[in-house]
Amino acid sequence: MDISWEDAQTFLAVVEAGSISGGAKRLGLGQPTVSRRIALLEERLGLALFQRAQQGARVTAAGERLLPAAEQMARWAGEFSRIAHGVEAAPEGLVRIASPPAIAVDVVAPLAAALQADHPALRLEILAGVGHVDLVRGEADLAIRTRPATEPELTTLASGAIRSGVFASADYVAALEERRAREGRSGPVELAEIDWITWARPFEDVPPRPMLARAIPDFVPAFTSDDFLVQRSAAVAGLGAMILDERGASRLGLQPIDVGFAPPATRFGLVCAKSARHVPRIRLVADWIAREAAAFDDGVEA
Repeated sequence: MDISWEDAQTFLAVVEAGSISGGAKRLGLGQPTVSRRIALLEERLGLALFQRAQQGARVTAAGERLLPAAEQMARWAGEFSRIAHGVEAAPEGLVRIASPPAIAVDVVAPLAAALQADHPALRLEILAGVGHVDLVRGEADLAIRTRPATEPELTTLASGAIRSGVFASADYVAALEERRAREGRSGPVELAEIDWITWARPFEDVPPRPMLARAIPDFVPAFTSDDFLVQRSAAVAGLGAMILDERGASRLGLQPIDVGFAPPATRFGLVCAKSARHVPRIRLVADWIAREAAAFDDGVEA
């Protein structure tokens, strides 16, 4: 019995999303279409692949046995696509870049206009999130990662670093200085004196929140959100301070707060599947980002 990649892709999407509706969203299809595909696949196999419940669809033991093969099919589908696109005559089409939200907003997005002005046949799609994106399976073409890539199928094309600082609105900084003056405080601001804006559940482990929790006894943020842009909007509104990229903070008109030390630079690597290096559109975008990464890295201490 032949199982098509479409069948395996549908099965895998539902497993990873945990529901039929979530799988449909991942595939860009309607829920009835995905339900029909799964039902036909189960009928052909003579196996129940999912236990349907109000909370979603949980893979059965039979489905678990099929999962490694479906994941391998996804990796080979990604490889097939990259090799096929490697014969492009000219760099054109869509390039998807996965990035942590702060770097996506403050670094990658500002580059997009300049890049596409020089190469109008290219289109960029930025996937800004804190979750893992599987480059081998083709979930993105390039990824900016703050941790080293360890998968043997991946390669790091460039690295860089972003200088960070503590920033807040002018109104917040003025109010903080007034409060410290009334209390007779002077010199650098202690971390515990600041109303911090940071990540909410389920992203409590995303920097800089763990660092703040270690440095401040009984740490309680003043404002949290699971969305970086909401956090930044709160800082602009004067709700508190954030650790931000210096360039991004400057564009927003935020002011630095002297805490007596410079927060560690955020180091990042530009990563892709090894076979993707030969796809012209991916190579062009990678080279562009690599040049910018070198510029960001300039003057940042190792």
